[in-house]
Amino acid sequence: MSVITFRFNDKKKKQAELIAESIGLPLSSVLNVLLNRFIVEKGFPFSVNAPDVSFPVFDSNDLEKSVAAAITERDSESQRPRSAYIDSEGVYHPSETR
Repeated sequence: MSVITFRFNDKKKKQAELIAESIGLPLSSVLNVLLNRFIVEKGFPFSVNAPDVSFPVFDSNDLEKSVAAAITERDSESQRPRSAYIDSEGVYHPSETR
């Protein structure tokens, strides 16, 4: 096992740690995933482009709101019926059973 040391902006490191924590991972696991995907893809597992200066950079003050909104959206989607059907009489049934 090797140890990699590199410099990173303190504020951005804290943002990354908060995001990693919100999905239940330590930052070291996130970096391991990234490096493993980098090897498999033989490059970045995402496109690397110049930033769009008209698009605002992520603000750490919005992190809590973003996570809460994502959780709310996930929870509302999980309560939707998985399948629905219309029976032979034209009646809509939003349940999973017929």
